[in-house]
Amino acid sequence: MKIFIKLFTFLCIVMNFAYAEKQILVINSYHRGFQWSDDVIKGMETVLSTHMDITVNVLYMDSKRINSTEYYEKLLELYKIQLKNRKYDLIIAIDNFAYDFVSRYYYELFTNELILFSGLERVSIEEIRNNALEDKIFGIYEKRAIKESVPMILKMIPNLKKLYIINDQSENGDDSNPFILEAIKENEKKIEIEYIRASTLEEIEEKFSSYKSDEAIFYIRFYNDKYGNFYRNNQIAAALEKLKLPVFVTDTLFMGGGALGGKLVLIDELGKETGRVAVEILEGKLEPLFMTTLDKYAFWFDLNKMKEFGINPSLAVKNYTIINAPQTFFDKNREFINFVFIISPFFIFLILGLLHNIYMRIRNEKKLRFAELEKNKHQQFVIQQSKLAEIGEVFSSIAHQWKNPLVEIATIAQEHAFKERDKNSQFVKDIMVQIRYMTDTISDFQKFIAPSAVKTSFNVEKAIKDMMKIINHTIKYNYIDIIINKENAQKLSVYGYKNEFMQILLNIVNNAKDQIVELRSKKTIKRGRIEFLIYNNKNLIIIEISDNAGGIKSDGFTRIFDAYYTTKKSGHGIGLYMSKLIIENKMGGKIEAFNKENGACFKITLETTQ
Repeated sequence: MKIFIKLFTFLCIVMNFAYAEKQILVINSYHRGFQWSDDVIKGMETVLSTHMDITVNVLYMDSKRINSTEYYEKLLELYKIQLKNRKYDLIIAIDNFAYDFVSRYYYELFTNELILFSGLERVSIEEIRNNALEDKIFGIYEKRAIKESVPMILKMIPNLKKLYIINDQSENGDDSNPFILEAIKENEKKIEIEYIRASTLEEIEEKFSSYKSDEAIFYIRFYNDKYGNFYRNNQIAAALEKLKLPVFVTDTLFMGGGALGGKLVLIDELGKETGRVAVEILEGKLEPLFMTTLDKYAFWFDLNKMKEFGINPSLAVKNYTIINAPQTFFDKNREFINFVFIISPFFIFLILGLLHNIYMRIRNEKKLRFAELEKNKHQQFVIQQSKLAEIGEVFSSIAHQWKNPLVEIATIAQEHAFKERDKNSQFVKDIMVQIRYMTDTISDFQKFIAPSAVKTSFNVEKAIKDMMKIINHTIKYNYIDIIINKENAQKLSVYGYKNEFMQILLNIVNNAKDQIVELRSKKTIKRGRIEFLIYNNKNLIIIEISDNAGGIKSDGFTRIFDAYYTTKKSGHGIGLYMSKLIIENKMGGKIEAFNKENGACFKITLETTQ
C-alpha cells in the first residue's frame, strides 16, 4: 500500500510539472493605445492564446512621451514593488526602450528569467556580453525595407527628380539612420535626395503644400519633432493626408491614413512571429543568442492615393494588395449571402453552378473583346498601310512625270556645255547639281512613302537621318536646330517596319515643329531645338525625342495616345495613336510621353537585334 501511495504521489508531481503554467511578462516600450506596439501584442496573443498553459501579463512604459534617466529610475522603483516575489519564465521586451531598460536593470528586477526582444533593428552582441546576459537573450529583428523601397519608388515614378526621406531624432530613428544613409549613398547619383530629421509637423505640412509631379516622400517615422514634442498617430495621419506629394511608407500603420503604400512590414506578423518564438523558447527548442529577422513583407497601395497622384504600382511590382477598392456585390451583401447559405444548403451547388457560368461568360467575353480589339488594331494597321500604298502610287506617277523633264533639262545643259565649252561652265555645273539633288529627293521620298511589306532589321540612327533628309529644308527655314546624340550606343539595329518607324518619327518631329513655329510667332522663343538621344540599356535601344516647345498640358498625358484626340484645330488625332499601335503591337516595344525641361519628350524603347 505504501509503495502504491508513493508511486501515485510521484506521478502527480510529474504530471503537475508537465502541465505547470508558464508565466510570460511583456514589457512594452510605449503606452496603451500606441498602435504599433498594440498591434504587435495583438498578433503575439493570437498565437499564445492557443496554449492554455501560458499566462501573459503586460506592463506599459511611456517612452515616447517621457524619455529621461529620472523617469527610468522612478519606473525601476515601481517595478521593484510590482515584481517583488514574482517569478517569470520569459520576459518579452517590445522595442528598444523596453529592451534597454530590461538589460540595464536585469539583476535588480529578475533572477534567472530568459529575455526575448522584439521589433528592434539593431542589437550589440558585445553589449549583451558586457551585461552578462549572453545565456539569456533571444531576439526578433524588425527589418524595414528601406534600401529596397527607393529603387521601387524610382521605377514607379519614372520622371522622379527629388525624393524626401523623413525620419525623427528618436532612438528608433537612430537605429534606422544607418540603413537610410546606405540607401542615400546607393541612389544619390540617380536622384536628388533630401533627408529630413529635425522639423515639425506644421513645417512639413507647409513644405509639401503644393503638388510637384517629379517629387515624392519616403516616410520612415516622425513621432518626435525637433523641440521634443510627441505626436500621436492620428495627428501624423491627419498631416500625411494634407501633403500634396505621394507618401511611401515601410509599415501598415498609416495605410488608409495619408500613405500611398509601399513594401511594408506586417506588424501583426511581427507579433505572431514573437509568439511562435516565445513558445519554442519555453519548450527548450532554442539556444540563447538565437536571433531571427522577420522578412515577411507585403505590397499595399491605397487606390484613392493612386488616383490622386496618377501612380501605377505595376510599373515596379507584380503582385500587390489594393486598399479602399470599391466594394463588390458580395462585400455589400455578405450578410444576406451568409443567411442564404445557412438556411438553404441545397442551393450551394446551384449558386456555384451559376457563378461558374457567370465566370465562364465573363472570361469568354473578355477573350472575345480582346480578340476583337486585336483584330481592329490589325485592321487599322492594314488600312494605314493601304492608304500609304495609294499615296505611294500617286506619288510614283508624279515622280515619273517629274523625272522626264529633269532628264531633258540635264541633256540641254550638257549640250550647252559642250557647245560653249569655256562659257558659263560653272553655271551648267550648278544646274547639274540641283537636278541631281531633285532626282535624289524624289527617290528618297518614294522609298519613304511606301509601306513596309515585311519586318526587316534596320539601323535606328540611319532611319532618323533618312527621315530628316525629307524635311531638312522645312526644319532649316523655321530656325530649328536638330541634334542627334548617340551617347556611345553600340546596338543600333532593331527588327520591325522601317518606313512606318520613320513616319512615327516624322509625326513627332512635325508636332514639335508646329508648336515651335507657334511659339516663335508669339516671340516666346528665338530658335527651336529638337534633340534625338539614342542610348542602350542592356538589350534595349532607347530613343528620346525632346524639344523646347513648352511641353504637353497636364490634362493631355492620359489621352495623348487615344484615337482622334488632338489639340490642333485642323488635326485628325490619328498620328500618335497609330504610333503607339505600330511601336507596341507591331514591333513589341513601348512609347511614352512626358515633360522634360522646357518641352515634351517622347521615349521609344525597342529590343535590339545585335
